[in-house]
Amino acid sequence: MFNNYFYLKVICNLHYHIIKITMPVILLNITCVSFYLLAFITFFNPLKVNLIANKWLSVFLFSVGSAFLDTIIHETRSMDSYAQVVAFNELSRFAMMPALYLSVLHYTSPDKVLRKREYLHFIPFLIFFICTASFVVKPNQLLFNPDIFPVVFKTGLQIFIKLAIPVQLVGYWLLSYYKLARHQKNILLITSNTAPVDLSWLRYLLFGILFMILISMIDKFSENQFLRMYSPVGNLAGTLILVYFLLSQKEIYPYETPELDSINTIINTEQKSKPVKQRFSEETLALLKSKVTHLMESNRLFLDNELSLPELSKELNVSPHDLSYLLNEGFGLNFFQFVNSYRISEAKRLMLSDKYRHLNILGIAYSAGFNSKTTFNTAFKKETGLSPSQFMQQAKVDTGSIPSLQ
Repeated sequence: MFNNYFYLKVICNLHYHIIKITMPVILLNITCVSFYLLAFITFFNPLKVNLIANKWLSVFLFSVGSAFLDTIIHETRSMDSYAQVVAFNELSRFAMMPALYLSVLHYTSPDKVLRKREYLHFIPFLIFFICTASFVVKPNQLLFNPDIFPVVFKTGLQIFIKLAIPVQLVGYWLLSYYKLARHQKNILLITSNTAPVDLSWLRYLLFGILFMILISMIDKFSENQFLRMYSPVGNLAGTLILVYFLLSQKEIYPYETPELDSINTIINTEQKSKPVKQRFSEETLALLKSKVTHLMESNRLFLDNELSLPELSKELNVSPHDLSYLLNEGFGLNFFQFVNSYRISEAKRLMLSDKYRHLNILGIAYSAGFNSKTTFNTAFKKETGLSPSQFMQQAKVDTGSIPSLQ
């Protein structure tokens, strides 16, 4: 019996060590292939939305796949057998963060034009490419003989190559996050339903990248076995989540060129924070205020949860830029605030009406034009200082007859 127990223990330990060694590599392989496939899908973009942004994002995803491939080669100690692949993977790292930033830039900009100056972000990539391109084709052969350069130049180049990737990681991450934060403010000027176009999934991606950077740094300096074992699981899970969001994304600015030009002007004006030039006389401003108020109250346009600034401008027969000016100067509100003020008033009316006592809070939100309970609760509390439930409780105390909604 003792011998049987001993052999069982040996077998279990052997299986554990095999899994410990091979499972991370298997997961890394799956994650690597997933990123390459995701890059392919994103580049060809079956939904045909956000075309330029997705092209740049595919470059980023391909570069991440190459980084995982590099990790696999090092984990399996195959560097000598795949020296050319390692050199190519190192080259792709210089394209990773500029591609991510340019992707965020095009997701968040109504201007759907690829500009030549964007390629300036790839100068470090070009420098490294010039230094290593011939090595990728012919191992152990560089395009230039290092001995022909002065020592100062060679030292400077080595420092540049060593620092370029860390600087890019930090710098482009911060720039990407800034652009995304600005976008989530800018869309309040354009749409009354921010959820489909707020790019929250891209924010999660940025924090996922930041988390991966921290994990890789911890792993590099501490060689933590727990991280080495389970971080590939997190990377794979993140990849699958990213697939969902990429395949369900919507066009951020689905408008025609004249409307896009107006939207771009509105956003640029808002960002510059300069004094706004007067676009209407006082009489015209008062007339348009009356007209837009009549449209909202009589036609109840606020009940359309997809209502946007360009759509309302068509109803009013003015440009989106003129309507934005009208709302800012005439009402002191941006488009999101203006439309939601009507929706909150409608929600209050429904909550205080015996006719709608059968509706819960979600039903009230949808009936008032909101597209989610979270958006409704946030907007309602911001305007009234009370949550919808608290508002109902207070109304119940005041009247003694209105039930509390759950």
